[in-house]
Amino acid sequence: MAALQPPISDNRPLHLVSVTPNRRRAACYELIEFRLNLQATYTNAFDPNEIAVEGVFTTPSGSTVQVPGFFYRAYTRKLEGRDERLSPDGEADWRIRFAPTLPGRYQMQVTVRDSTGKTTRSLPLAFECVRSRLPGFVRVCKDDKRYFVFDNGQPYVAIGANVCWGSSRGTFDYDDWLPHYAQAGGNYFRLWLGPAWVTFAMERTGEPRERYGVGKIDLANAWKLDYVLNLARRLGMYVMLCFDSFNELRKRQFGGFPYWEETPHNAANGGPLKEPIEFWTHPDMLRAYRNKIRYMVARYGWCTNVLSWQFWNEVDIVGPDAYNLELITRWHREMADYLRRLDPWKHLITTSFADSNGREVIDRLPQIDYTTTHNYGSRDTSSALTFFHRKKEVYGKPHYVAEFGAGAMGEDPHVDPTGIALHSGIWSTLLDGAAGTAMLWWWDNHIHPHDLYYHFAALSRFIRGVNFPQESFRRVEKYTFSWKQPMPSPAYEDLTLHGPTSWDVHPSNRPTTVLVDAEGKVEIREQVAGLLHGLRNHRDKHNPLTIETNLPHSTRLRIFVTGVSGHGGAHLVVERNGARVLDRDMPDPDDTRKTDTLHQYDGEYAVDIPAGKQVVTVKNIGNDWVFVSYILEKALRQTEPPLRLFGLRGKKTSLLYIEHTRHTWYQVNVMKRPPAPVPPTVLRIRDWTPGRYRVQFWDTYEGKPLSTQTVTAGRSGLRLDIPRVERDIAVRIEQA
Repeated sequence: MAALQPPISDNRPLHLVSVTPNRRRAACYELIEFRLNLQATYTNAFDPNEIAVEGVFTTPSGSTVQVPGFFYRAYTRKLEGRDERLSPDGEADWRIRFAPTLPGRYQMQVTVRDSTGKTTRSLPLAFECVRSRLPGFVRVCKDDKRYFVFDNGQPYVAIGANVCWGSSRGTFDYDDWLPHYAQAGGNYFRLWLGPAWVTFAMERTGEPRERYGVGKIDLANAWKLDYVLNLARRLGMYVMLCFDSFNELRKRQFGGFPYWEETPHNAANGGPLKEPIEFWTHPDMLRAYRNKIRYMVARYGWCTNVLSWQFWNEVDIVGPDAYNLELITRWHREMADYLRRLDPWKHLITTSFADSNGREVIDRLPQIDYTTTHNYGSRDTSSALTFFHRKKEVYGKPHYVAEFGAGAMGEDPHVDPTGIALHSGIWSTLLDGAAGTAMLWWWDNHIHPHDLYYHFAALSRFIRGVNFPQESFRRVEKYTFSWKQPMPSPAYEDLTLHGPTSWDVHPSNRPTTVLVDAEGKVEIREQVAGLLHGLRNHRDKHNPLTIETNLPHSTRLRIFVTGVSGHGGAHLVVERNGARVLDRDMPDPDDTRKTDTLHQYDGEYAVDIPAGKQVVTVKNIGNDWVFVSYILEKALRQTEPPLRLFGLRGKKTSLLYIEHTRHTWYQVNVMKRPPAPVPPTVLRIRDWTPGRYRVQFWDTYEGKPLSTQTVTAGRSGLRLDIPRVERDIAVRIEQA
């Protein structure tokens, strides 16, 4: 059986035998491909110092465009059981790919220089380009830099998720997945091109005789990427191509999905790097990276469905011995400049960080066209994701949440089977002014097996026909909700307390006090933590929670444990007025030998609290941490409806998303406390142009209007009667 990777060297005298186009007439933005019958002398077909193939195109306007050529091999695929198998389909050859953008007559001439220093040129070839209805490449909108548009001015609003690699079924998985997104109105997904184990890895670890390694493209995986990009074109989907991930430079000793010991970059595996930090400065590594970029532009740059190049997945967690912000910033600036010069079609460029705050010095670089956020574990998805969106929109660039989930360790299918986090994330971010929906991470174990595509379908139907850039949207910020009918007095509701989890210096890692007075008003001093530290491993972060109540009725404190440290366990203690009323040791059976998080202690632990002045303290006196959250029953005075609004007010169309603040994945699925529906309310928005408006209320799960009415806005603004809200509701408002 022929090896998948063909020989990547040649020792024949330089001779360009023929140049054969696949067509002589192409529409704008369609592929015209030239196949080269080429003989030359080189040792590495992927190194332009060894062999540089270029196509020089003269456009109808008289300008010239230079496109690098690339080494290519075709393959066929088949499915054996659950495994994709590729077989070579003919011999390797050289190709040049081009997408014309102007109608008219073009000329193309091939130039080749090999390792002997000799150069040869083809005779000019002519071809015609005719107009087409294809929208072109995706750009940042010049009129409203929050959004994307195509070359022809049509808006592009990204709707989708991460679909970064396949299982052993490889591209056959994409035959299943992508049509589901497209049928639901999805038009975006993300692919990883590294580390070496992913479906589309460009560089793979291997023996030299296998012709793999840094600076050598895996042609079989590159063919897989061709296949999926062609599928994306047929389905109208656009792709973020992520070149590399933190894993490649992260050592095993640091945990967190390391791959340094196996990566082709490592000198132990034939790469140029003795230590990960050298990635940013080693001349051989920098040259190999530029060569990889050159190959990517040559092979995939023509494709309008490549939304953007992404340099890194979560570059801030490459590992403490590889992370240097100054070096990484300079690397991004210089590599982006090189990519921009090389790419004739000027695809968008971005990068990403694990820290939801990002790195402002990199996010603000003029070479970075748009910014993204990654966020996991936030128990109130809408609140967290829109917080980071608003933080980054000040950079004056498009922004969307490129990764999120209820958990970072695959918890979503178990803690959020119906996709509450997915639902809240895509609706809240888009209607808060993001350039696209938040993109859930868990595509293969959650979205597809639970058939959650209907969430995308509902949203895509709701925004159909809305031209986001042309609306000049302004965020709706000055609004109030009030009860339509007076509530029984006094009314109390459960007080939910949860917060961030941190092992660093953080406000939540200090003792915190929650005060609840007789009127049900709440004051929090410091910050409630989602994690209680013990007294051995992180004694300096010991953070007991004290709750002081003075309610006219008795209540109950419910403590929810969702994980205990595998580095020594925990010991939960609750004291009421100085007396211990709950004592639950949660030991680690093997202390620190096996460090997986312990879940045998998960569950609810409750303490009754009488009426009047009471002081309750919750603390962890064990070795290490415990994940916690709390409900204090009937403690919060209900003075206004528990609703929030994310909305965009436009020239012709306005879009509102109204969400029950307590209908979160954590409240419903972990605390097992689905909130009571909110009775009918009145929404008032003060800053609204007087006039008559057509108002549609939408079901955000079914994706269809519930009712339509005409309302009149006066000098005091817009008043809407909001029906009963169980989870959420959307409103589309247009001039009548």
